[in-house]
Amino acid sequence: MKSLLHDYKEAVKDIVVGAKERPVKAGLYLSLLAGVGLCSSRAPSEDSFHCSVLESSASLLLLSPWTRSGTSDRHVQRLIDLSNQGRLRYINLLVLSLVYEAPYDPDCDLYNTQCPHLQPRMVDFPSRVLDIGFLGQWWLLRNKMEDFDINEDEFSQLSPSMRIISHNDLHSEENERLYESKFQPVVLSEDQL
Repeated sequence: MKSLLHDYKEAVKDIVVGAKERPVKAGLYLSLLAGVGLCSSRAPSEDSFHCSVLESSASLLLLSPWTRSGTSDRHVQRLIDLSNQGRLRYINLLVLSLVYEAPYDPDCDLYNTQCPHLQPRMVDFPSRVLDIGFLGQWWLLRNKMEDFDINEDEFSQLSPSMRIISHNDLHSEENERLYESKFQPVVLSEDQL
């Protein structure tokens, strides 16, 4: 035990001497280590994913079907269906978390689930990833829910130039002038009286 402590003491001493000789390199390694520590402490859990899906579902349910985004609704409904079927899998990769789709429920004992030749290939894994958790957020779910209260299908019949509204279309000088004139007192001339 004494020799083990001596070895650790020598290793720490070498690290301190190396840090004094090359402070930039030591600072870079220390900041990289701190970044990995921060990311690993903020990697979201499986429970936070299920909570985020339920919150998204509740937000969509508050809107009428004609108002909510079809993309958001389909994505959340797919996640709920996979969860109900037991096909969602969670994996923590230290700095980030992944939620992916499994082909079967783990309790299923069909031949297809047991045969190693019928298992999904690792090449297909990126297409089965449903969400990426990083720094306390589920990024794909957040991206799908960005404009969940805008139904894109309402605007599909418009020409492409009419689908985009610029800042100038919303804030024109003429609109601002008319808005300001609304608060001016009405002055009537002698003829109008």
